[in-house]
Amino acid sequence: MTSQLFHNARVLTMDERGSEAEAVAVRGGRIVAVGSAEVAANSAGSDADRIDCAGGVLLPAFIDAHCHLLSFAASLRSVDCTGARSIKEIQDAIRRRATETPPGSWIRAFGYEETRLAETRHPTAKDLDAATTEHPVRLVHGSGHARVLNTHALRLAGIDSSTEEPPGGVIERDLNTGEPSGVLIGMERLVDQAVPNLSYEELSDAVREASRCFLNAGITAIQDATHTNGPSEWALFERLMEDGSLPLDVVMMEGSEHLGELPESAVDGRLRRGAVKVMLHELEHIEPDADEVEAMNKAVEIAHVAGRQLAIHAVGEGAVRAVVDALEAALQEQPRADHRHRIEHCSVLPEGMAVRIAELGIIVVSQPSFVRERGDRYRRLLPESQLGRLYAFRTLSEAGVQLAAGSDAPVTRPEPLAAVAAATVRATASGAAMGAHEAVDTLTALRWWTGGAARAAFLEERGVLSVGAIADLVLLSDDALMLSSEELRTSSPKRVWRRGVQVAPDVP
Repeated sequence: MTSQLFHNARVLTMDERGSEAEAVAVRGGRIVAVGSAEVAANSAGSDADRIDCAGGVLLPAFIDAHCHLLSFAASLRSVDCTGARSIKEIQDAIRRRATETPPGSWIRAFGYEETRLAETRHPTAKDLDAATTEHPVRLVHGSGHARVLNTHALRLAGIDSSTEEPPGGVIERDLNTGEPSGVLIGMERLVDQAVPNLSYEELSDAVREASRCFLNAGITAIQDATHTNGPSEWALFERLMEDGSLPLDVVMMEGSEHLGELPESAVDGRLRRGAVKVMLHELEHIEPDADEVEAMNKAVEIAHVAGRQLAIHAVGEGAVRAVVDALEAALQEQPRADHRHRIEHCSVLPEGMAVRIAELGIIVVSQPSFVRERGDRYRRLLPESQLGRLYAFRTLSEAGVQLAAGSDAPVTRPEPLAAVAAATVRATASGAAMGAHEAVDTLTALRWWTGGAARAAFLEERGVLSVGAIADLVLLSDDALMLSSEELRTSSPKRVWRRGVQVAPDVP
């Protein structure tokens, strides 16, 4: 059985006491000792591979507590519009893709933000038609919750002036004619089912590339939070793992519509069933309507009674309040210890809600990178009264709420160190301060990507360096805890190991 000795390091165990050590011994992919150089060396044995960490910071590999793997992989094969600053730039990018795409084939594009465009509006079908009429085009907003279709794509999706809006969705229309403008909000399922899936070969190649992005960032395990996950997605993930396309360990949330349909684990435990994902549909800055809240309440009650963990999407102030009310009611009706129910995002924290969340034992899974990547958008669209309570990390932490972090990829790139920097400085991409009073220290934010993320998914063998834990490790520079936010944001792990075997950044 192979063994490794990781020495000459500042070892951050990331346990609750903040313990540090000098070395770590690994045998057969598991940690067998954490402590002094002498103790670890004795446990590793004389034949161990000695890995000199050159004085760097060694800690558990990162866990992305909220992402969307297949969507992220597909985005790597799409037209990237994240840097677009005008509709013309979007048109030019789509036009270039059209020259290399057979007529009639779909063009996928993603990442635009209307607040960053010179026109300060969403592109329309007519705008996309100006780029190509020979291809159906789907352009996804940076948030993932809005889509723009060109005329060809609208026709294929069956959306016209007579189409009714689905619950929680909005079809933007011409005020004079009633014709769809091409902008569709909260209608992901209806729109995306019209777009053909990538072939398995295309998808597996994209998943390999996506996995490489995660590994190079120090992430060896992810929690897929897609609310439509069911048996077909489970089977696809199994296949991707078994053929080597997906080297990450995955906790797959189970969509509430598929409650009870997924097995507990597969692929030797590398694929595990996670929380029941409930989507409280809400339009940006508008509180969810009564029907949405009622449907969410029912889904919460059913899953809680079934003994399952819940992960509920809630962004706005009204949504967060509704979710806390629902979880409180469920726990009062049927108390349960260590339920680890989760609020996904918890973007705008209602006044006084942090203490209530802590008392109920609810975990908050947030996206620190949003402070930087989407902060300027929030500053334009949210009232001043809410900006100070946006991603209220310090308030939540001081109230005793347990936090975990994720990228929400493809909404932001899976880059934990950049997210940590965003949580410690609270500056937007333009440099504007946003809720500086909610900043936390580097070690606190790192814990959200390690022990916090592990606890949020019952991954008891991960997130903390302790005897018996899976030996997924990440090595940072020797001064990682003292880098400026800009230095931390642009840095990357020096080395990454999965079960004691190096997998990044030098391994193809």
